[in-house]
Amino acid sequence: MRLRRAHTTHTKEKFAERGRPSRERANRVTGALDPGAISRDFDALMCDLDGVVYRGDSLIEGAPEAIRRLRERGVKVIFCTNNSRSTVNEYVAKLAGFGIDALDDDVLTSGVVTSEVLAAQGYPGKTAIVIGDRGVRDALTSIGVVLNDDAASIAAEAVVVGWDVNFDYSTMRRVSSAVRNGAKLFATNRDSTFPAPEGLWPGAGAILASIEVASGHTAEIVGKPHPPMMEAVARRMSGARRIAAVGDRADSDLAGAVSMGWATILVLSGVTTRSEAGDLRPAPDLVVDSLADLG
Repeated sequence: MRLRRAHTTHTKEKFAERGRPSRERANRVTGALDPGAISRDFDALMCDLDGVVYRGDSLIEGAPEAIRRLRERGVKVIFCTNNSRSTVNEYVAKLAGFGIDALDDDVLTSGVVTSEVLAAQGYPGKTAIVIGDRGVRDALTSIGVVLNDDAASIAAEAVVVGWDVNFDYSTMRRVSSAVRNGAKLFATNRDSTFPAPEGLWPGAGAILASIEVASGHTAEIVGKPHPPMMEAVARRMSGARRIAAVGDRADSDLAGAVSMGWATILVLSGVTTRSEAGDLRPAPDLVVDSLADLG
């Protein structure tokens, strides 16, 4: 097993400064991290799911044992995913099927946070066209957003874009027309790819790009690395003083962590290859093969 650590204070400072709001940096890493002693250095962990715990329906070897080990050593683990396709209950059940216990409050999805954003902006009772599956649809209806599923209608105050494997040209045409007609454009995330067992699939960000180009409007993004998701995670970790984030994407998982002043751990079990990890500038605080290396 090969482990790669950040090499210079200058590199880590540059990573920490990018996109970080003004706040005390008490959590800044000042030395090399020991993957086997994460529980010594941190009391809370934001943990991505796709590409970190599993790929599709395939468990990443050693992930359940690592989660169990960290929890036994006092680390609070919050699972945080940009994938809005499933509901929180479905994620809890999926984790249980892999031997990982989780409560509803242990799982945060971009679909749930999207509903919180729309609720705060006064959309309950208003109409939205939604690209996505149960995870985001159920979250929106739970706050009183009315979904317009009439394929011939562009009437909506909002368009919400998530990951949808059935997305097609007619849908792109409909929702881009709705946005040009005045609907505000929201997106659960901008992840360009999704780590499936057989390789990378187009992600919600690929769908969103087509709509932004066709409509001429830029979406308000909710998921990692943007503030709505990161601040929602922080609320779930209330009381924790030393927080790290583990993920497979530098542009979402790790960028979100540095925006909060948290340490960054990149796993190579998802979308980022070893050669790509070596080229990241600035570097993560720690790079490991998989979640199984942490303890």
